[in-house]
Amino acid sequence: MSGYRENDDGLLPDPGLLKPPARSEHEVLTVRQVNEQISGAIARAFPGTVWVRGEVQRLPQDAARRTHIYFELHETGSSGAAEYQLSVSLMGWDRQRFGLGRYLDGSDPDFQFANKIEVCLECKVDFYAKFGKLSLKVVGVDTNFALGRLEARRRETLAYLEAHGLLSLNRAVKLPELPLHVGLITSPGSAAEQDFRTGLAASPWAFIVNLTGARMQGAQLQDEVIAALGRQVTAGVDVVVITRGGGSRADLSWFDQQPLAEAIARCPLPVVTAIGHEIDRSIADLVAHHSCKTPTAAAEFLVATIGEAAARVAEAEARLVAAAAAALDEARERLAIGGQLPQAARGAVLRARLRFQAAAGRLQQVVGGSLAVRQRRLTDLRVRLGSAATTALSRHEVRLGRLSAGLAGTAAARLQTDRARLDQQQERLAREALRPLAPWSRRLAGYETQARLLDPARLLQRGYTITLGPDGRSLDRAAKVGPGDILKTVFVDGEVRSIVQPGGGAGKSKQGKARKDGGKKGKAHAGQKTLFR
Repeated sequence: MSGYRENDDGLLPDPGLLKPPARSEHEVLTVRQVNEQISGAIARAFPGTVWVRGEVQRLPQDAARRTHIYFELHETGSSGAAEYQLSVSLMGWDRQRFGLGRYLDGSDPDFQFANKIEVCLECKVDFYAKFGKLSLKVVGVDTNFALGRLEARRRETLAYLEAHGLLSLNRAVKLPELPLHVGLITSPGSAAEQDFRTGLAASPWAFIVNLTGARMQGAQLQDEVIAALGRQVTAGVDVVVITRGGGSRADLSWFDQQPLAEAIARCPLPVVTAIGHEIDRSIADLVAHHSCKTPTAAAEFLVATIGEAAARVAEAEARLVAAAAAALDEARERLAIGGQLPQAARGAVLRARLRFQAAAGRLQQVVGGSLAVRQRRLTDLRVRLGSAATTALSRHEVRLGRLSAGLAGTAAARLQTDRARLDQQQERLAREALRPLAPWSRRLAGYETQARLLDPARLLQRGYTITLGPDGRSLDRAAKVGPGDILKTVFVDGEVRSIVQPGGGAGKSKQGKARKDGGKKGKAHAGQKTLFR
């Protein structure tokens, strides 16, 4: 075997064959020379700028505030992972020279650099010989390419949502008539949150806002908003509002992601979006129950919804009052008819009695005439007919008595029947008059309970306070007070007055001596009614 020799112990290395070869003459380059040759080769290969496309990664969150920005461009392979990558730099002087700052601070209306978006950049291939580092220096941006890729992804998402019946799914969820418990998803402390809360506070309704913070742009937006939706559903709110301020079209594209749109569509609560883009609508707007342009518009939508419900209640109350009045008028008319029955019965009896007397008079006249005509004959027959006439007269008297008694009994029975029928009508009227009022009474009782639960005094008992300015109105901004103003802070068991000291700046005050009103503990102060004014 080459390089080994055999002895009693087996194969051993041959020392003669393991000696290093003799040194021959060859060129040796320094690190600097190698790097400079590489730099020259790259300069010859790329004499001008080139357009490079890839996905932005590792872009700093505070890129807009940095002088020099460093990030990477990735190319994703069929496996879904980044197979190739290049370092990219955007130097401060290039940023000013080529006007690239607008793509970082959001002042460009169409495009803004962000992680995970595909871009096409005009770059100069640079090799820094001292450190042996290859990178691309950005000198231009093809905004049409980035927007085209975003639009293609948007169309794919829309096709998926339409194929699975998700575009109108959330609109099928019924919006409550009184959406007073609002779940707000936005960036905490942002102008969008303040505008939305201000819009609700200007209304006469007692809204309760449950805020869940989430990023409103960037790669983390989707996961945080989806998680916030789940927490709002668990909290049992009436409606969910997703809102943010304005931004570029690239900012708007974060709301075009398929998982986020699907989460909004499948949310069991109605979702109202106010993304704040005046020209385009995001896919989140398309799948939401209702979309608004601004946070203030979203607040106005909820206020108007409750206003419509209040108007319907007022209209129903008016109809209920009118129906009750009509029922009472009808009942009065029926009672008036019933009151005429005894009078009519007495009139009928009187007319029957008069007819009886007239008949008796006519009968007497007829009998008298017959007696006069036949007086001589009756005289002759008086003896024979005396008893017969007496008997006939008795029979007529009995018959007339029966007729009179029968007429009186019939009139009394009819009067008794009419009285029984009148009593039945009165009982039925009492039942029917109360029947349509029963459900409205229960509903009014429910409104009374809801109003009692929303009483501002209950909020003070839960630890809330209200600060009133010198004019007695509630304060929502520190800039509304000045030095020397007397402020009043209302608690559940009294109030505390404080004076704004000069030199502290707007919004800074020093409390004076605390005082409680009259020692009234546990009772709501009269100033509490300004809590929602």
